[in-house]
Amino acid sequence: MIVTLGFAIAAAGASAYAAHLRRRLRTDQLTGLGNRLALHEAVARCRRRRVAVLLLDLDGFKPINDTFGHRCGDAVLVEVARRLRAHQRCGRLAVRLSGDEFAFWISDATDDREVERLRRDIARSIATPMTVEGQVLRVSASIGAAVTDGRPARLDALLETADKAMYRDKARRSAHHRLPVPDARRSVRRREVVA
Repeated sequence: MIVTLGFAIAAAGASAYAAHLRRRLRTDQLTGLGNRLALHEAVARCRRRRVAVLLLDLDGFKPINDTFGHRCGDAVLVEVARRLRAHQRCGRLAVRLSGDEFAFWISDATDDREVERLRRDIARSIATPMTVEGQVLRVSASIGAAVTDGRPARLDALLETADKAMYRDKARRSAHHRLPVPDARRSVRRREVVA
């Protein structure tokens, strides 16, 4: 009886540990969002015909990272992830693909206007100034959307289409305004004080 109970406890512990490992494999360690594997699995599970993906690239992130350091840059990525997570719901998944590139999977893209509305809402949310390590910082996101035409989703094709749309968005936005760059002199003075 005691031996059987011990095996049951060990099996339950092993099962919980396996579940923990599966979650870690599908989670971006910095932001807590899903990662590329989680996105692939979401696409594989989807049986709907009209799906979409938004591809996001942060504008203004590199100057922040270069000026204030990687710790500050990581904090910005974590805040962007928090803002993306606020737009998730059943059938929608925010993931960090790499660096400052994110994707947002939509498995219920029945209305193109809703996809565009979500794209604009996410862009507004990310563009809201954030305070990180005492600095008020602003990043924005160039966002491209790709929606299937009724055929089963192929993630690589969707991401390629969204990537092209994202670069069109980036070019259009940079033609309208230049992004603010943090004042490097103020940053150097701040680092000297901290050091």
